Amino acid sequence: MKRPSRAKSVADILDKPEGLLRGLLKQSNSLQSINESVQRLLPEELKGRCVVSEYNQSSLVITAESAVWSTRLRYISSELLANLRKNGHYSLANIQIKTKPSQF
Repeated sequence: MKRPSRAKSVADILDKPEGLLRGLLKQSNSLQSINESVQRLLPEELKGRCVVSEYNQSSLVITAESAVWSTRLRYISSELLANLRKNGHYSLANIQIKTKPSQF
């Protein structure tokens, strides 16, 4: 009778360079990092009302909680892009603004 394999530790799974979880962790950390940068650069009125929802090195998608905040964010998006590039996100080419769907 075959003996069941030993369960792997989380550290073993994350240490695999080609592992799926490692890729997800890297993507999550990257998203968190760019979101923190965006939050620091936003005007006070927009902080907490907008969040980075997608990031793929050249394109950034920011989701605002309503159409009002989306419009305000669009007004400053070119300035925000320039400031993000100055802060080390050189490969960013554009920012897309989306509005969070309302919940009924």
